[in-house]
Amino acid sequence: MLSILVLAAGCDKAKQESPEDLPPPPSFDVATRPTLVFQAFGTLDSTRLVPIAVIVDGQVKEIQLPDADWRRLDSLYFQAGTEYPVYRDGRPAGVVTVTRRMFEPDSEPLYALPGCREVRPMAAVSLKTSLALDPAFEFISMSGPVRTAPDRASAPRDLLAATRAVALLALRDEGLDSADIDTAAFSARAVHMSGSPRATLVANQVDPNAGDAGPGAGHTTHFLILGDDADGKGYQVTYKHLESGEARMVEFQRLLDHLDLTGDGTDEIFVESWRYAGTNDLVVLSRSNGRWHELLRVGQQWCLRNR
Repeated sequence: MLSILVLAAGCDKAKQESPEDLPPPPSFDVATRPTLVFQAFGTLDSTRLVPIAVIVDGQVKEIQLPDADWRRLDSLYFQAGTEYPVYRDGRPAGVVTVTRRMFEPDSEPLYALPGCREVRPMAAVSLKTSLALDPAFEFISMSGPVRTAPDRASAPRDLLAATRAVALLALRDEGLDSADIDTAAFSARAVHMSGSPRATLVANQVDPNAGDAGPGAGHTTHFLILGDDADGKGYQVTYKHLESGEARMVEFQRLLDHLDLTGDGTDEIFVESWRYAGTNDLVVLSRSNGRWHELLRVGQQWCLRNR
C-alpha cells in the first residue's frame, strides 16, 4: 500500500512538472506597454480585436506570456473606450473602439473554449470606417504609431498578364508550365508597398475544392508568388510558396495585408497559412536583399493552455 502511494505521488509530481504545464518565459514585460500588433475581424454586429504580435527593440516577435500577464495585457490594452486605428492595404482605414475587454470584473470571460484552461484574450470592439465591407472582414491594427507611405507605387497596365508572367517564372523552376495555372482559381493583385517605387505583384492560386476528388482529396497545384521590379528592368520572383501534390498534404497560403510594423520605411506582409484538418498559422514576411523572407510564424490558436 505504501509503495503504491509513493508511486502515485511521484506520478503527480511528474505531471505537475511537465513542460506542457509550465508557463512559457515571457517575451516582454507587459508593464512597459510595448507596441502590440492586432487583428480586427468579424462582422459589423460582432467585431473582435485580438493581439497577434509584439514589437520589441524594433523587431516583430511572437507574444509569449504566462497566464497572469495575459490578463494584465487585457487590463492595460483593452479598457472600454480605448481607440486603435485600423489599416487596410498599408493605409489608414478607420478606427476601432473597445466596448468590452476579455476579463471584466464580476463577469464571465468574453468567450471560452471547451477543455481550455486559458484562452488568448480578445476585446469586443465597434468599427468605424468609410470602406465598403464584405459580410466578414479583417484589418490590421497597432497600439503605437505607424508610418505609412504618402505616395502610391506604379503598377503594370496589364496587371493580369504581368502577374501571370511572374507566376510562370516560378512554375517553370519547378518543372511546371502554363497548364498548371487554373484560370478559375488564379488571382492577380498589385500591392503598393512602402519603400518601393513599383507595385509588388501577387499571384495566388487556391483551388476551392483542393483537388478533383472533393475537398481535401485529389491533386492540386497551389502557389503564392510575389514579384518585384526593383530596378525597372522587369519583374522577378521575390517570394515563392508553391506546392503541387495530394491536396490534404499541401500547405495553402494567402496574402492577408501589409503594413510597416517597425517604422523602417519598408512594409511587412501578413500571410495566412493552413492545411486541411489543421490549425492556421499567421506568417509575417519581411524584405531583405531584394527578397521576401519568413520572419515569424505564429499558430492561430485561441487556446493557450489546455486543462
